[in-house]
Amino acid sequence: MGGGESGTWDALARFEFGAGLLHVRSDLPSATDGSFTPWSDRYHGLVLRVPGVRRVRRFELVGAFASGEPGVSGASGASRASALSDVPTADDDAADLPEPARFLTLYDLKHPDVLDTPEFQGLTAIGSTAPLELTAELDGIRLVCRERRRWPAVSVARLFPAGEKLLHLAVRGDDRAVARWLDSDAVPALLPSVGAVGVRWFDAGAGRHVVLCELQGPIWPLPPTVTHDLGPAVWSAYRQDYVRDAPGE
Repeated sequence: MGGGESGTWDALARFEFGAGLLHVRSDLPSATDGSFTPWSDRYHGLVLRVPGVRRVRRFELVGAFASGEPGVSGASGASRASALSDVPTADDDAADLPEPARFLTLYDLKHPDVLDTPEFQGLTAIGSTAPLELTAELDGIRLVCRERRRWPAVSVARLFPAGEKLLHLAVRGDDRAVARWLDSDAVPALLPSVGAVGVRWFDAGAGRHVVLCELQGPIWPLPPTVTHDLGPAVWSAYRQDYVRDAPGE
């Protein structure tokens, strides 16, 4: 992964921008878990009919690593994920990057503009059909993200390989600082790890960035330390409990 900052930005210049991600982190009381899963599964089936939505994945929190600290700690109980229409979209100034949430749902999109289509906007009304205990208790935040780079360099025309687990990081920082850290520290540390499938970097706007490391197998690699110029950060460990691709993907 050498080449330094210049090499990183040369690679970014060649990368085909456009892939989008709707990133939803949310919390529900454990008492609602039993009613959430069947409704969520039906809802995601509808989302996958929207042109431009490529994949939906749902994760549960296993624990978290303070930046550079060993071990997965703070394991949660049984969990489920959120519906995208029931939580607010982060404003440019309002939303700090949140602490690890119980639930993470990722919607892979052909482009972020998919979220502005009539087909997608029409799904917001479906949130009102969720059980009352879900709509009353759901607490979370959405980030609309644009993919910046992926390792390995799979074409954005193809869905990125999905692991059964995920290391998740949200940071604030300058684009160049994030690129430099990923290129020189994070990716060289993560990709050789046992079970590592790949890494993706997303820009969530207003200086927010999301890094996702796809994993397979029983081992959780120790995440790399986040540099001070990217602020305090926590790596979250999530296990996938739902994945479905759109027809034709």
